[in-house]
Amino acid sequence: MEWMNEKPWNGLGVDVSANLSPRELVYKLKLDFEVSRVPSGLPKSFANQEMFQFFRSFMEHGDALLETIGVLDNGRIVWALASLKQEFILKEADRVKGYLLLASRDENRDRIEAHFIAVRSAGSNTLQIISKARISFKNVCRRSFNKKFPFVSMKPNKFEEGMIRKTKEAVGLGREAISAFGSDAERLANKKVDDQIANRYMFNVFQPDMANELSSIGTKEINELADQKTRIGIEAIKKAPGQNLEPANMTAWGLLNAVIYTIDHRLGSNQDSRLRLAWFGPNAKIKKRAFELALEL
Repeated sequence: MEWMNEKPWNGLGVDVSANLSPRELVYKLKLDFEVSRVPSGLPKSFANQEMFQFFRSFMEHGDALLETIGVLDNGRIVWALASLKQEFILKEADRVKGYLLLASRDENRDRIEAHFIAVRSAGSNTLQIISKARISFKNVCRRSFNKKFPFVSMKPNKFEEGMIRKTKEAVGLGREAISAFGSDAERLANKKVDDQIANRYMFNVFQPDMANELSSIGTKEINELADQKTRIGIEAIKKAPGQNLEPANMTAWGLLNAVIYTIDHRLGSNQDSRLRLAWFGPNAKIKKRAFELALEL
């Protein structure tokens, strides 16, 4: 199960060139259908094209390089990952890159979310990094529809000075958060743990009520009391991709990545649900809590 540079969104995303037009990006994802009430006779997928125009403009002014686009939930959620051209390497062995994640979960594409993601090269674990940046933006590239002819302006909207300033500020704060996470990750990589600490940590993440009742957690307790998530997490501590690397081998960093691997790659009924829950659903909160618990070790 060891692999490097294999993205967990394989099969759900498409690697693309940053030079593609919004219309070309729409066709790459086969999103050339209506998601809003556009008058008959006008080009299809205005909403999706204008969403990608926002993505491109945001990345351009934020100095981020578009790499991958994808859809989830039958096209309801559209996302794009752009490299922040920022990374750190723990003990010259464990590479982590910073990404900007833009997403639209609004079918009218009126609002865009901006998140900052740390992606570990070993196994492509993804962790959303909390920052002071605003995470929701009005889609200023979205054209409004009128009841009278010509129904919609054919002139595309662009980022004005105020939006450019907001973009640069948000991405700047995101980069600062990625840098701060790098320092935290280094501290976690230097914190050694034993099996007892590792087992309790995994119970604390997935079964916190149970963990508080146990004085010790060994093989007997795991076999009798651990639920499926906890069992997978404990197994991942030593068997997940990248756990044999020095920074992760029985360290707090390794425990955090065992949780992330479990959520990104093992939970959920299929790949779509795994990624949706890990990025936008309740499992994103579990990851956040796992990070906080790792810092407390």
